[in-house]
Amino acid sequence: MIDQENGLLPIVTFDENITWSNLLRVAAPHLDQRGLERLKICLQATTKCVAVERHYIDKDYRDTFANFHAKKFSTPDARCVRLHFFSSPLTRDQLHNAATAQGCYLGYSVIRPTRPNCVGRTLLEPNAVGLANCHICLCTEEVSIQGTVLEVPGFPFISQDAEVTVCAQSALWMLTRYFSNRYHVYPEMYPFRLTALTKDYSIGRLVPAAGLYVWQMAEALRQVGYAPVIYDCHDDKNNFKHIMYTYIESGIPILAAFNNHVVVLFGHRSDFSSHAASADPQQKILFSSGFNREFIGNDDNEFPYQALVDTVRTGSMNRPLSDVERFIAALPERVFLRAEGFEALVTNLLLESEVGFRKFSPTIARAKPILRMFLATGRSFKKRIANRGMGHRLVAEAYRNLPLPHFIWICEISHPEFYPAKILGEVIWDATRNAYERDGWIAVHYPEFLALDAGAALNKPQNLVKFPLVAGVEYPIFENNLRRL
Repeated sequence: MIDQENGLLPIVTFDENITWSNLLRVAAPHLDQRGLERLKICLQATTKCVAVERHYIDKDYRDTFANFHAKKFSTPDARCVRLHFFSSPLTRDQLHNAATAQGCYLGYSVIRPTRPNCVGRTLLEPNAVGLANCHICLCTEEVSIQGTVLEVPGFPFISQDAEVTVCAQSALWMLTRYFSNRYHVYPEMYPFRLTALTKDYSIGRLVPAAGLYVWQMAEALRQVGYAPVIYDCHDDKNNFKHIMYTYIESGIPILAAFNNHVVVLFGHRSDFSSHAASADPQQKILFSSGFNREFIGNDDNEFPYQALVDTVRTGSMNRPLSDVERFIAALPERVFLRAEGFEALVTNLLLESEVGFRKFSPTIARAKPILRMFLATGRSFKKRIANRGMGHRLVAEAYRNLPLPHFIWICEISHPEFYPAKILGEVIWDATRNAYERDGWIAVHYPEFLALDAGAALNKPQNLVKFPLVAGVEYPIFENNLRRL
């Protein structure tokens, strides 16, 4: 059934007579066959109803239209069509009932009058494409459909228009839109604005776009308030994927660059059925990244929420993970200590220092520990103390009273029998320290022992305060950066 096919908001309900081909007719001329096929691949199994919002003024397309498309002799339409997807059939009255519509809302996709790619700004619930058993970065956006306000969690997606935006600009847009949606401290960026950020060091003309080098993308991020760092696989090939994982585990999506393409990665999928994360019996510790089997990301040439794996398969990106040559991590401005620096410091502290676990924790020392490293804010860490319990009442109380930097590195410590649900302790490190300050830790917590640097917490020289703990127990991992599906 198609309700008000010629109106401003037709509602297409799929049944034995109405199919996606009918949607193509209703959303034409903006939606073409190529765009329809891209939407069908990821949404056909879950979508039962589509509301077609005609004459939609999209802020991102209007940005490229005003700065480029309007200058063409053959000018495309200045307005778009926005498609809203629902997992259940809806009448018009039900669509205007926020509670009813919210319960089956899968997200939206803006359809631009651009060729060869018409799929513009898109935000879909991960379950709309059947994504499960993974951890991903998510932001939430409010959407108004004729005054009915709905929310959709997801990771932003956009396809390149092949003129103002190609893969580099599209990936930059997806990353920056995630940050601006989730954290208000970051400005909302538009496609042409991102392209214009490279004008002072571009090679040739800005538009039509010819792509960007990795260093140009990093400079664009720096200009809008990020502190990007670039990693090359040839610098440390054995640690490359581990560092990628660590930043994503920190809630920091990365731009992964191939020889002639770039995608944004924002999640991972692990296999904990086997604890053989390391085949090296000489290795004294395991990292949670050893359980990772694939990354989750967006490739602007495909559709949202695809896997990046070592061996290309159906449902994955058409490039193998091993082909990633570089990646950019868009760090917050106040994070000075990089992931590899923290790893070196914390492993030295746990294995070699005077507060190492072999000396103070028989519980941890009885098996090879699993370490999970990530960035967090002091605020988000403290917010979850009550629900987590921290394994001991004294530890929870000490953490509540402990001044923390805005950003902290955390290394959680667990054993195979507890991980990934629970941990035995953690190390908290000041993310504004440098990679040579071995005394940059703020807290070391084991089941039998807690050490705090009361001096650093009060901006004074190191002053270690140690507490023996009795009857410490395992407790839940910290969950805030990523959403578990």
